[in-house]
Amino acid sequence: MPLRSFNRDLSCSVLELYSEMDRQTAEFRTATGLRCLPGCGQCCDSATPEVTVIELLPAAEELFSRGEAQQWLERIASIRGTEKCIMYQPDPLIPGNGRCQLYLWRPSVCRLFAFGAMRNKNGKPELVTCRCQKEQIPLLVKGAQEAISGGMAVPSFDSFLLKMVVLEPSLGRQRVPINRDLHLALERYGLTVQLMEAMGPRQRDWEKVII
Repeated sequence: MPLRSFNRDLSCSVLELYSEMDRQTAEFRTATGLRCLPGCGQCCDSATPEVTVIELLPAAEELFSRGEAQQWLERIASIRGTEKCIMYQPDPLIPGNGRCQLYLWRPSVCRLFAFGAMRNKNGKPELVTCRCQKEQIPLLVKGAQEAISGGMAVPSFDSFLLKMVVLEPSLGRQRVPINRDLHLALERYGLTVQLMEAMGPRQRDWEKVII
């Protein structure tokens, strides 16, 4: 029987925001010519991003649906909290290349990085780009920033993160390292599943109040 819990409704809302992010970043890439280098995974391999629990609820739901939640919890427990993103899988043959194992459910920072802007201290939108782009396609990066300064629409980190907070303030404010965040999202989703299974016939009455 499909779950209709608070967490699942929230997960669907997050996925809707992700669809909007993807639409905006696709339009921005087309307009500017900016792109990631083929196979490149250096941004994933060189940083430990911080995200909010709400952003990884869709990933948690997906892992539960696959029956892989416990496996991922054990993997997270086996590494330190400051390790690189557990979702990233480096290419065994090409240094710097790799892929995300949960690409369709990746959080905001992974979707917007290199194709989104944040407001600087003067309140102006400034492109958040990567070192590889600056080194390999500097003219495109420069042109994109000039276009943004001239008024071109650009996906906004600030705007989307605020929308996450509005969806559920208790889960959208605090940012923690991504591995810890995935652990928290899996625990939260798993607790809801256990509670609803335990409720049995009374599940429907509780679906609207489980947080």
